[in-house]
Amino acid sequence: MTDDEFLDKLREAFAVEASEHVQALTSGLLAVEKATDPETRKPIFETIFREAHSLKGAAGAVDHTSIQTLCQALESVFSHWKQKPAVHISQESFDVVNSAIDLITKLLQAALPAAGTVPVHNITGTVRRIQSLLHPAPPFAEPPPAAPQASTSSPDSPAAPQETPPPPPPATTAKSLPVMPAELTDRTPPPPQAEPDIAYTAETVRIPVSRMDALLRQVEEMVAAKLASHQHSEALRVLSDHMVTWQKRWSKAHRQLRPSPGEDPGAALARCQEFIQWTAEHLRLMERQLSLSSAAAAQDERSISALVEQLLDDTKRLVMLPCATLLDFFPKVVRDLSRDLGKEADLVIRGREVEMDKRVLQELKDPLLHLVRNAMDHGIEDKQVRLERGKSPGGSVVISVTPRDGNKVEIRVEDDGGGIDTARIKAAAVSAGYLSGEQAELSDETQAHELVFKSGLSTSAIITEISGRGLGMAIVQEKVEKLGGRIAISSTAGTGTCFTITVPVTLATFKGILVEVSGHVFVVPTASVDRVNRHRRSDIQTVENRETVLVDEHRLPLVSMESVLELPPREHPFPSDFVVSVVLGDGDRRVAFSVDGILNEQEVLVKRLRKPISRVRNVAGATVLASGAPAIILNTSDLLQSAARSPSPVRKRHAAMKSRRLGAPARKILVTDDSVTSRMLLKNILQSAGYDVSVSVDGVDAYTALKTNEFDLLVSDVQMPRMDGFDLTAKIRADKKLADLPVVLVTALGSREDHERGVDVGANAYVVKGNFDQSNLLDVIRKLL
Repeated sequence: MTDDEFLDKLREAFAVEASEHVQALTSGLLAVEKATDPETRKPIFETIFREAHSLKGAAGAVDHTSIQTLCQALESVFSHWKQKPAVHISQESFDVVNSAIDLITKLLQAALPAAGTVPVHNITGTVRRIQSLLHPAPPFAEPPPAAPQASTSSPDSPAAPQETPPPPPPATTAKSLPVMPAELTDRTPPPPQAEPDIAYTAETVRIPVSRMDALLRQVEEMVAAKLASHQHSEALRVLSDHMVTWQKRWSKAHRQLRPSPGEDPGAALARCQEFIQWTAEHLRLMERQLSLSSAAAAQDERSISALVEQLLDDTKRLVMLPCATLLDFFPKVVRDLSRDLGKEADLVIRGREVEMDKRVLQELKDPLLHLVRNAMDHGIEDKQVRLERGKSPGGSVVISVTPRDGNKVEIRVEDDGGGIDTARIKAAAVSAGYLSGEQAELSDETQAHELVFKSGLSTSAIITEISGRGLGMAIVQEKVEKLGGRIAISSTAGTGTCFTITVPVTLATFKGILVEVSGHVFVVPTASVDRVNRHRRSDIQTVENRETVLVDEHRLPLVSMESVLELPPREHPFPSDFVVSVVLGDGDRRVAFSVDGILNEQEVLVKRLRKPISRVRNVAGATVLASGAPAIILNTSDLLQSAARSPSPVRKRHAAMKSRRLGAPARKILVTDDSVTSRMLLKNILQSAGYDVSVSVDGVDAYTALKTNEFDLLVSDVQMPRMDGFDLTAKIRADKKLADLPVVLVTALGSREDHERGVDVGANAYVVKGNFDQSNLLDVIRKLL
């Protein structure tokens, strides 16, 4: 191995080791800040002293003199604190030490591409501030000169003062590392670090030997599968040889089976019988061999399948890391934000031991960082405000990680702050053009909370380094959905806010349900599927101009997947009287999507989209099915959002195809209303739309007309003498001949109870006169006919 190769390996080892030491220092300093008892502080001081000492030695081994100098200064301070555990440590002292840790983190990132440089005077100044913690006016010794790359400051920095450095630490034979990282112009938190047994940087993963041993044993078992495969190949070769033998025998026999001129026919018959007997025995031999081979292949298939699944699971675990690798740097983030914002807050972390795919953890860093910053800036109130509200002066931020069924993990970021101000959110949405004033008035709290994910929407009056641009939450949602996850909000004014993120544990494979839509096969993640249903078309009812179906005693919107995906409609020669739907979502946010058919469920390997099509609405990725055909994996969150914009005329398409097939004439509609004016208005609207319209004055008159004539649809008022619209609808549904007749109730009764009663008695649509316009009514009727 050359010196350069050895140095590269040494640098890789140092990067991982240094990251662990930095994380231990950060955690220890936070623990010291919270501890007041000298006996509690003493072992913590011992720990951070040892960590600084070990990091100094590791830096010296690779000639990283800047880190070595910083650690030397920190080591002196920690030694002093260790000897006097009862000493008062000011907040300013902690700030100085933490800034040194930040600087070390920057120095560790120096080797990354496009890294800038840190002026020498930045390192010098930091060392001076650290030494000032020991003595009021310490004699200052300069750090050793840095590597050649560090001899010049960055173009934007002031010239470094000329100072005399102290003698450098003992030199080693290893070559010096580049030690000049990016400028310290912001407070970028250090990257997530790992626990001692498992750690990763952007380029490496450290794996416990126990996991490697288990993986090796499984790979060794694959040797048996290899031998079994060879045996199956040999068995197939033997069967192939038997077939070749039979073909040769047949080629020879079929010429001999015909009797020669003048030959006794009995001789030819004897040869034929002999060939048939030989063939039968030959086939029985092949049958036995084929049966044995088939049974062995089936057994091997089961064994190999189990082995491959176990091997795949264990291989996935190689990149599974505890959430601590992501979450352990958040206490320092909260500590720094508390200082910057002048607030008091504690961070509680639960579920540090839960393991997730390293790639998922890396993608979650930015979303979680924004949520924590958002909780500190927008959620946690100032000390005085909290006291006025009867709260403790210090706020609380809780990050909890909980495994869920179906290869999922739930991450909750909660704060006990003031909650989301829905009035301000609505006002900002109106100002940004996302809502009209009327829509803002009608939207409930849940809908208002969802607005925080709109790009460019912010309630902050000013733009700061922490917030104010209105982009953060939109990015959070995009990143979570890119992982195949979802994010939800719950907030109570004056109490606090909780963001719940649900993501898969791993990105490699997942189970999906294959659905057919307009002649294409798509994959819907099984984890997002609440259930699969089949509905009678006669059970589809229109509520507030949207088609709905009853699922688990809840009425859900029914939306055509074909319409949402903007696919050309494919007409079936004999449309079914049933609609197949896939219910997606969870909780109150559920939608039934009609599809042409459900094929099966299978495990699929996700292929992420690449540029230039890295983001396509309703699409999460692609896969190759077991059949070898490619298929699109659908994005559940996008589908739910698209469904809100799609009227999805499921019944309209069915009725249109049926009418074309039967050559039906113009539709006949019966209008029932006790008001002459309303009858005239409705009749005029419908006749202008091309319908054949008849009228009746109340429910009894309408029922008589329906029994004596044929109509395609009934439009009825509710409040009428003798028999109102509710009773009329119930009577129609109880009549076998009229049970399937579409009924539209048009009324001024707009309460939720009236809506529910209309649905309960069997109305297909319920149009409130207060919201009435002729296009709305005509659209409803077109869907039903």
